[in-house]
Amino acid sequence: MKKIYAKSFIFFLFITIFQSNSRSLYAQCTGNVIAGDVAYDTTVSTGSGNYNTQFSFPKFDPANGMVTCVKLCLTITGRVTMFLENNVTSAATYNINYKRNDTLTGQGLISPMTNNISVNYGPYNLAASDGTPFSGPDYINIGPDTVLRSVSICITLTDSVDLVPFYGHDSVQYNYKIAAGASVTGSGDYNFGVSTQGSVNYKLQYCYCPNAVLPLNINNFSVTKKGTDRAILQWVGLDDEKKNYRYEVEVSRDGYHFSSVGSLPLNPASADYNFLYVVGDNSQGRYFFRIKQVYSNGYTRFSEIKYADMERSASPKFTLYPNPSSGIVGIKFDNIQSGQLMVQIYNTQGQKIMQTGIDAAGSSYRQITVLQKGMYWLKATDITSGMSNVNQLFIK
Repeated sequence: MKKIYAKSFIFFLFITIFQSNSRSLYAQCTGNVIAGDVAYDTTVSTGSGNYNTQFSFPKFDPANGMVTCVKLCLTITGRVTMFLENNVTSAATYNINYKRNDTLTGQGLISPMTNNISVNYGPYNLAASDGTPFSGPDYINIGPDTVLRSVSICITLTDSVDLVPFYGHDSVQYNYKIAAGASVTGSGDYNFGVSTQGSVNYKLQYCYCPNAVLPLNINNFSVTKKGTDRAILQWVGLDDEKKNYRYEVEVSRDGYHFSSVGSLPLNPASADYNFLYVVGDNSQGRYFFRIKQVYSNGYTRFSEIKYADMERSASPKFTLYPNPSSGIVGIKFDNIQSGQLMVQIYNTQGQKIMQTGIDAAGSSYRQITVLQKGMYWLKATDITSGMSNVNQLFIK
């Protein structure tokens, strides 16, 4: 009969704070200003088998500056102790496979920080059972064996979107979990026990530049949809002509990975900045925008993120209004900025009863004609692209 023994564990948690004004490896502030950093250090003493705990770290107070990176490090030390006793009346050979998975989840982590190990032990040639528990040639102690010796896993976050959850006056929360166990192969009747001991150190480090020397001259940033395939980005720059920086417009499809689509130089004479973004390659969906302020020494600051739902279509989309109608045929275009259109009206027999050309501009409403009672089809064709669209119209 297989028997499993597990030892109890003791848990303790303490936090130490390190703070310095030494130059950070991860922040480059404008001018000759020295970057700051602050770190929170937590050590967890782990116990036997599966283990789970939660802990938190203070968020960064935005009044103290702008976070340029967050570095998260997990350092694991683990030892395993096992015993094995043969319970059959003949000698037997055993092998043991020990597995352990460490997982950290929480704010700022798109995917968990993990570490996996698999260690084989044996073969162990044990004598026939002598009937005396936990002693003799049929019994063996294994360990403690250090299977994890200060193994470190680190990640550094620098994207402004990833750093947003770390600002505030409350805490960021994390969950640490160990899934550990062992399997034995050999005889079907044995006594076996496994115990996991060790510790895990978790460190969170903020690198930042003080607010006093980092003016972000981007105010009232907005994104306004113009038609369906373009957006106008506007912001006010409280610019200082003594500073050397420029504005870059960045776009993203997922809200995390941004790329530059244009640059505007510093213009202290005019506080208003405008940038027109046009969707290309028939792409549609949600577009995220932000403004990056880039200093001459390479340091950057970012605006908040705005988004707009865009689409790109070569065929003219329009609404007939009113519909049903008492006779008036009115048309309103949904995705035309400007262009020449051919409008044709057909009756239910497929006969063309009217054709006219119009200049479309924006979403302005145009009255086309007046018709008698009946069912009709209105077709609008973009003369340049040749693309067309058809809507049904009912005159009551």
